[in-house]
Amino acid sequence: MLNIEEVRALGQATETSWGYSSSDRKLTSKLNGDVLELQYMTVVHFAGERALSQQVESRRDEANQIFTDGLKRIKKEFKESCDRALVTKELKRDDDVELISATSNSPRKIAYFRSTVLLKVS
Repeated sequence: MLNIEEVRALGQATETSWGYSSSDRKLTSKLNGDVLELQYMTVVHFAGERALSQQVESRRDEANQIFTDGLKRIKKEFKESCDRALVTKELKRDDDVELISATSNSPRKIAYFRSTVLLKVS
């Protein structure tokens, strides 16, 4: 279990809304006890089921890369703050697609793609 100083350092490392340039690739986080939840969300445009499956596969690969890069940055900043390594173990990984716009007049549909990874931290 992390002590209060380590929780603060982890919070600082995962905070990306202050002091970071804007990006269309955002990684949000939540800490619940010793479980860190990282979530990536983006908008997907598609015209049919086949196009959706291609988009989802592409977004899944993109999310994995964002998780890898984000976790690498978080661990580096944590180590600089606490003089020890942050140990993580993946507990669960999940993604989903939520349709947000579809009309009968147009084949184009819009959906949210969300990918989440849960990590046990120590």
